[in-house]
Amino acid sequence: MTYGPHGGTPSPQLDPRHHAVVTAITPWYKRSIVRILLMIATLGVIGVCAGIMLMLIGVQLGPGLTLVAAGFAAIPVPLLLMAFLWLDRYEPEPWHYLAATFCWGAFVATLAALFINTTSAEAYRLEGGTEPMKVIAVFVAPPAEEISKAIPLFILLGLIFFGRRNIHGVVDGIVYAGFAAVGFAFTENVLYFGRAYVEGSEQGSGAGIGALIATFIMRAVMSPFAHPMFTVMTGIGVGIAARSRKWSTRIIAPLIGLLLAIFLHGLWNFFASRGDLKVLFIGYIAVMIPIFLLLSGIAIWVRRRESNITNTALPAYVAAGWLTAEELHSLSSMRERLIARDWARSYGGSHGAKAMQAFQLAATRLAILRDDAVRGIRRNDYANQERELLNTLTWRRREVLSYVWRWTRPSSATPYSLVPTR
Repeated sequence: MTYGPHGGTPSPQLDPRHHAVVTAITPWYKRSIVRILLMIATLGVIGVCAGIMLMLIGVQLGPGLTLVAAGFAAIPVPLLLMAFLWLDRYEPEPWHYLAATFCWGAFVATLAALFINTTSAEAYRLEGGTEPMKVIAVFVAPPAEEISKAIPLFILLGLIFFGRRNIHGVVDGIVYAGFAAVGFAFTENVLYFGRAYVEGSEQGSGAGIGALIATFIMRAVMSPFAHPMFTVMTGIGVGIAARSRKWSTRIIAPLIGLLLAIFLHGLWNFFASRGDLKVLFIGYIAVMIPIFLLLSGIAIWVRRRESNITNTALPAYVAAGWLTAEELHSLSSMRERLIARDWARSYGGSHGAKAMQAFQLAATRLAILRDDAVRGIRRNDYANQERELLNTLTWRRREVLSYVWRWTRPSSATPYSLVPTR
């Protein structure tokens, strides 16, 4: 079994003659205690805001109506999240980061936006302004909501400069933006559905449920993608910044993405606030649907482009002996990766499949790391990260084979390359 390199090396800092696993030095900002403290602080902020939002919603709607509205609001959530997870299949983001981003959008961003929108509307009303809700919807709500939703993206982008790279490109930016936006839309829909029922009930018996269903169709059936579509613009900008070596691009790209998100949000709110179904329909068909289709095409194209990084970056490690040509082929597409996982599952059960998935994830991250180096994106701890990932490849390969060998003795005919080479 070839567990280490036996040839040249793509990294000048890594001696290819060292077959033993090399221990990497962990910088202070990547230590477990720092990660734990950051997570505790994040969860604390989310927890406090969640408590406040639940109290505010409960006071406005009451417990029963809150549960009913939450049930309606939850219907589109799984489908939307599954769409973003589908984009994220090659290099899946940690589930706890995604969950924290969703909860940030659902509670922190909604609380901040609710406070800003309500305060602004009251100030505008005191100044003698007319139709404050329409003005707030077009000029105040879009920046307040998009900035609030974008904060997790900017935090993750900032952490890149401290060696915590969770956003590796545009796909990751889209995924995190989508989770924040879906969380925000869920809580906002709870309020909209509950208020629609209350206002409808004032018109007579049965009108409340009719108003709730009409609002559900408008927000959850016709335009469930609205909030994700807006915030994805910020995600694209953050993803471009994460992959750029120019400081100007790192600053300008996220700002342009945020401004586009605010503009699209304001445009949609303008159509909706007109109170004319014809105007809303024209804006929906002529503007929002084409933009949604364009962004969907961009997301799929970028995912396909980023998936090809494996095929362009990892051959150097095949030449160095860290991977075999067969292993590289098994990483070349999602279809080949699924075949490899099925092979590991058939011989090693669920544990074998999980180990194979971890092997694939380490290889993908190694490809991204090397591609960054080739593109000139400097990382002060490049050598340490490379060692960590190569060590992970070695151990995960051993783990896969340990599960496989429990059931069968692999031979040269085995349909995957994780087999003894000597």
